[in-house]
Amino acid sequence: MSIILKTEKKNWSSRFIYLIMYIMLCIGASTMIYPFLLMVSGSFKSRMDANEFNLVPTFLHDNTMLFKKQQESKYNENLQMYLLTNNEKVINFRGIETPTTGSASVVTDWIEFINQDLPTSWYLVGYGPTADGKIIQRNERKYREFIQERSENSLEQFNKLYGEPLESWFFLKFQAERLMDRTYKLNKTQLIRDFYDFKKTVSVDDRIYMSVDGAYRRYLKQIGAEQESLTVKLTSENMEKWVRTLLHPQFINVSEEAKGHWQKFITAKHREIKFLNKAYGTTYTSFADVPMPQDKIYSSAQLTDFVLFLSNEETLPAQYISLDTPEFRWRQFLQKKHGDVAAVASAHGREYESSADIAMPQKEYDHALLIKNEGEIKSNFITRNFTMVFEYVLLYGKGLSNTVIYCLLSIVLSLLVNPIAAYALSRYKLASQFKILLFLIATMAFPAVVTMIPNFLLLRDLGLLNTFAALLLPTMANGYSVFLLKGFFDSLPRELYEAADIDGATEWNKFWMITMNLSKPILAVIALGAFNAAYANFMFAFILCQDREMWTLMVWLYQLQQFSSQSVVFASLLVAAIPTLLIFVLCQNVIMKGIVVPTEK
Repeated sequence: MSIILKTEKKNWSSRFIYLIMYIMLCIGASTMIYPFLLMVSGSFKSRMDANEFNLVPTFLHDNTMLFKKQQESKYNENLQMYLLTNNEKVINFRGIETPTTGSASVVTDWIEFINQDLPTSWYLVGYGPTADGKIIQRNERKYREFIQERSENSLEQFNKLYGEPLESWFFLKFQAERLMDRTYKLNKTQLIRDFYDFKKTVSVDDRIYMSVDGAYRRYLKQIGAEQESLTVKLTSENMEKWVRTLLHPQFINVSEEAKGHWQKFITAKHREIKFLNKAYGTTYTSFADVPMPQDKIYSSAQLTDFVLFLSNEETLPAQYISLDTPEFRWRQFLQKKHGDVAAVASAHGREYESSADIAMPQKEYDHALLIKNEGEIKSNFITRNFTMVFEYVLLYGKGLSNTVIYCLLSIVLSLLVNPIAAYALSRYKLASQFKILLFLIATMAFPAVVTMIPNFLLLRDLGLLNTFAALLLPTMANGYSVFLLKGFFDSLPRELYEAADIDGATEWNKFWMITMNLSKPILAVIALGAFNAAYANFMFAFILCQDREMWTLMVWLYQLQQFSSQSVVFASLLVAAIPTLLIFVLCQNVIMKGIVVPTEK
């Protein structure tokens, strides 16, 4: 019956009441929808904009923010890597300024330069593993696929080929390189060699060439010295000290004229050629045959000697040392193509006073890529958190299959046990049926956590832990479901059962053909409740099934949330809500019948 009569609805006072009611309902709805929309928006974000409380992420409509996110993502959320590469002074990625649009020839020359055959150890892989590992990016994913292909998509083959254990492909990451660190050397393992094979396949757009100039300027700032430009030859005391003690040897060349100094050094250290051969694993006949190492990235005894040789000005005079860095190669490339510094400045539309002013235009190149591929970059930021969630669920463990089996069995048992119990109480007027109903309803007064420990101890004693039986047995009978079904069964016409008795129907036929057929709406509500309880079961499933092979989807998503970013957590919550949302949308009519029909009866 309506609260307001139809004759009263035309009055302004009645309409005002309706207006107040609708306003209150809208306010109530907004308190639920607004937080949900914030979570949806947050699922597209990253560390840089995670604290922005807006319904539409800024990067979707602001290209300045999009560029900052692009830089954060390309530099693997590593601010120090960005600062060294671009020689800037910002405290976070939000402080990055968008480069002004300059001459297109700068970007064109850079594209031509980086498509040359440059050393693989001179650049880092962008869009790779982040510093804290809380987000998986596209090149990390490509590396996984590269290694999977070489391992024939078999973890067992991976373990044999690389001699390293791997629990799941999901956790395969390539190591972070420290190309500017003097002590950084690669081990000659098969996995490292394959990683460098993979680096060669990485798009030039995703390569980050480290700035040796930037590292030197940072060093001068740390020691409080006056800033100066790095030159090919060592021209100052600070430069010589930095090159000899801190710069990685791959950027240092020693001329052939210093070979006599090298022979004198290794002779003094090893004394006899047989001791050197034992250390190097070689078969040289004399010290004069031993060259200076060409490979300055892989660890070896020869490289160790070479670093010691470089470090001492008495063993190696400064005039034999020169530098070979990405910046010097870039400047040499431009001068060879355009001519002197003035010609380069004219071609680029810049004001270069000397070659030291010509920096690598990686930032301008990234901005040009953003303008060209704006839609693709936005799409990547929108989908990457969800991609990580789906990969974790599908590649790691059996959470999806376990959840499907658990939910189906839970629904089947709930539709079997509860209707049979309710049918018995409805058809047969037991003397103590009200006491039984009271007992069943009383179970609703106790939260599930109260019975968790007794259930665990009982199932442990029965030897049922880490089985589907442990999940299903404690919840297949529900007091409220039995009570609800009994009330519905009581409302069914008795004449149907009397006619069935005349026709000689068995009790099973009456239960299955009459009762269950007429109870489909309420059974749908019971099935939905069973699905929700099973699908959302986390704590009970985690305690009873501690074996990872038996973990359900909720447990796996909880584990994912422990080592992922806030944005991935939001994405996982949205993914977890999809099945329940689909059930409500697709079964809405049946659910409403289950609510309305018992009331009408």
